[in-house]
Amino acid sequence: CTVTIDNDLLVKALAERREVLFEIEEKFKEGATLNTLTLSELAAKIEHGRQFLGRFKSRLSPGVPELVGRLTVLNARIQGLAQQEYRATRVFCTFETENAQRQVLSRMSVGSMAAMKNNTHKINPNLLFRGEHVLLVREAEEPSTIRWMDLDETFSTKLKQMSITTLISLACTLAVAVIVALCRRKSAAYAALAISISNALFPMVAKALTNFEAHPSESGKQSSLYVKIAIFRWVVTAIVITIITPFTSTITNGSEHLLQSIYVIFFADLVTTNVLQLVDPASNFKRHFLAPRAGSQERMNLLMGGTEYTIAERYTNMTKTLFLTFYYCAIYPSVFFLCALTLFVNFYVDKFSLMRTWKPAPMLGPYIAKFSRIYFMTTAIAALAVVSSYLYSGFPFDNLCGGNVSHSAYYGNWKITDGEGQDSTAVIEPGVRSYHFCNQFLGPGSNFAFPALPEAQPSGSNWMTAEQEQLTGIYGWVSVGVVGLIGLIFLYRILRSIQDLFSASYKSNGDVQGESFSEVGTISSYIPQVNSDRFTHPLLAVNIDYVGESIFDWSDPERSHSYYDMTRDAEQLMKGDEDMCQTAFAQIRHWPPGGVDVEEEGERASKSALRKSKDINMKRTNVSWSSKVTCKTYSKDDPNNSKLFNANASTSEGMNFNGHSDPLHDPHAQNEARVNTENQQNDAANFDPYGPNNGHDQQPQQNQPPPNQHFDQYYGAGLDDANQPPDPMYGGSQNPDVNQGDGASWEGDEGAGSYEQSGSSATSGSYSSASSGT
Repeated sequence: CTVTIDNDLLVKALAERREVLFEIEEKFKEGATLNTLTLSELAAKIEHGRQFLGRFKSRLSPGVPELVGRLTVLNARIQGLAQQEYRATRVFCTFETENAQRQVLSRMSVGSMAAMKNNTHKINPNLLFRGEHVLLVREAEEPSTIRWMDLDETFSTKLKQMSITTLISLACTLAVAVIVALCRRKSAAYAALAISISNALFPMVAKALTNFEAHPSESGKQSSLYVKIAIFRWVVTAIVITIITPFTSTITNGSEHLLQSIYVIFFADLVTTNVLQLVDPASNFKRHFLAPRAGSQERMNLLMGGTEYTIAERYTNMTKTLFLTFYYCAIYPSVFFLCALTLFVNFYVDKFSLMRTWKPAPMLGPYIAKFSRIYFMTTAIAALAVVSSYLYSGFPFDNLCGGNVSHSAYYGNWKITDGEGQDSTAVIEPGVRSYHFCNQFLGPGSNFAFPALPEAQPSGSNWMTAEQEQLTGIYGWVSVGVVGLIGLIFLYRILRSIQDLFSASYKSNGDVQGESFSEVGTISSYIPQVNSDRFTHPLLAVNIDYVGESIFDWSDPERSHSYYDMTRDAEQLMKGDEDMCQTAFAQIRHWPPGGVDVEEEGERASKSALRKSKDINMKRTNVSWSSKVTCKTYSKDDPNNSKLFNANASTSEGMNFNGHSDPLHDPHAQNEARVNTENQQNDAANFDPYGPNNGHDQQPQQNQPPPNQHFDQYYGAGLDDANQPPDPMYGGSQNPDVNQGDGASWEGDEGAGSYEQSGSSATSGSYSSASSGT
């Protein structure tokens, strides 16, 4: 169970501090001893000896003085933020069985408005949090998709961010459309090359824009990215070409006309894009040139990491090709073969990149596929029906309407000059059919009509043949039906979204698989973390001292997970005040079913230097405790009477929303759950986390350490003399203490986390700070 709080500023400051320290270490030789005084002295010397070029270079790329200054600011900021009070915002719970998860979700799901207004009549009174608050319970996404730093942004802030980024994206689309139009004046090949290059470069711009947006999950971010890239590619690839090409050049042969432009676009998309993806110049430069010359193993690992990709960008690449095919298939039927060939090549190129050169991406599941199928594929089908009806109505694309016979005024020989300046002679005789100008385009403009039916031809200007009128009539009414059907689909999705605001929306998907979570081979848990491009693994924003390594889905062969624990950084900056730090971070607890005492198994967990004196020679209960916990266990603490969660039992017993029968984290006690085995049942039964003295009257539960074991505040601090004051910049958080035997955290044979396939995890939150409190 994981409880998150609104400490985004603190976590971001800690992550930036780690990155600054990493940059400072990169600028010194390996093994150099640094502390506050020596580092400040080096920074001063460097800044004092700078010339004009050095000062100019420091503006572009910060050096040691700038980094040390930034580190000082971050230290002060973290010390201030760590002393603030934070409220709980969301709770992520993982169940041992899928059936238990489904029962909880079906019974506790309510509409968003009911949770916002705390409408207690919408739910069983026994399911109210603390007996008076309605929780908004929803099925959680995969742990790897949670964006922990964006969980607490308000709706108005997110709306402003998305509005600004969308306007910038539309401005970029308009600018590139103008560039393509200018290139089209020179040559269709230039226009196709401009389209191909812009399609390859714009995703980087879209990613940068989307990074400014706050999304609670990676699925939401990918959806926003999908929309931006898809609109750009559809407009630039298909729609702009139609607008800038004259109507009479639609089916005319020649390199400057529409059909040739479509072919060149497909060829460029087939060759240029895939060749650039296979060559991958940026990543190959990093791997083969920069990585061998890296100053550290960490830097080399980062350079060898591969190219980052997004599933949204790959889907838009496919939908762009399909949209271009559907848009012009009426006048260019062979485009279906070009589309098939392009998708075939794209598939194998993407497969090669996925297996060889790309970084692993978050496990989004089928969300983007469903999003693309529901909204963009249906839109592409609507474009197929509507655009085809207009293209069939526009044949023969010459803006000429024939009369019965020519007028006598035109009889005789006429000198005609064509568009290229060539002169020729035409002879008009009696009985020859005459033609006059007529606008054959029924699309947007002075002659607009929907649907494109034969009746839309202006009076006296009939250019359609009988067969064409029949076909146009069929296509026109079919386009109306398709647009209407797709409109109903969109309306249904909107109504479903509105319904979710007022009523429960959970529906189980598929059958229960019958596999317990602890039996899953690879466990992925909801652990607050921050991804950084300076580190090969995520930085952890939660204390993991008492959580087993089995709940992590990643491991560093050179460092322990504790190295990435940023709560140690904050504790070191707060001079070892663990009580103050623990209230400023998210909280996590793990209850493996059927657990045993870790000392009986001979398992010992490493601890940081800042916490090495804690829990020495202490036995534990069968609960794996973290010092950051607010969530209820669904199994009893007695190892001889282990009982799984019973969803049919009273929730006051099983979920602690009302009865509080099981122990919770006491935010005022440093040594929660560190009890002697002979008193574990009494402690569990008598502890009331919501009582007036929860934690203040608790007795110490930890044995004193032996005399030969003590807390060394200078351990790993980089200080030359133990009598010097502690260094606020470097501490045990930067030098992991691996394989220390002075502490242990319980870790059973079976872990806890989140289902990857069966989805047996749920998250709950509340709009009220009271109902969200820890």
